[in-house]
Amino acid sequence: MAINKGWDGAILIGSDEIAHINNWEIAFSGDALENTVFGDTVYDRSYQPGLRSHTVTFSGYTEDSDAAQDALLDEMRVTDEPTSVTVYCLHERSSTIGKSGWYGTAVITGITVGTPVDGLSPISGTFQISGGLATYST
Repeated sequence: MAINKGWDGAILIGSDEIAHINNWEIAFSGDALENTVFGDTVYDRSYQPGLRSHTVTFSGYTEDSDAAQDALLDEMRVTDEPTSVTVYCLHERSSTIGKSGWYGTAVITGITVGTPVDGLSPISGTFQISGGLATYST
């Protein structure tokens, strides 16, 4: 089994790669539903699995001419009704090895842009996956 290299990652919105991203993470989480009842004699709580959720976060640097960054910012700042996007989180994007990672339909829940006096202008964002993640491989 090959080890994934962080330097070959990418985030795509549809078919457009977000430029200058240097970090992304997916938080996989699930609810634990308590089903302890009166009279249980074990004296320990019991649980059953509940719903899962997936949150994607990313960070990098802004570029004024990047179509994917512009699309994300437009989605958050215009007066049109918000829409969902298809997000691809790739840990391998090399054309010789093939692309691999996860993808899903997402709601953009936050975009942050900054301008520090001593560095590059950062961008970061958060997506909430709707309906689960699927494995992506080419």
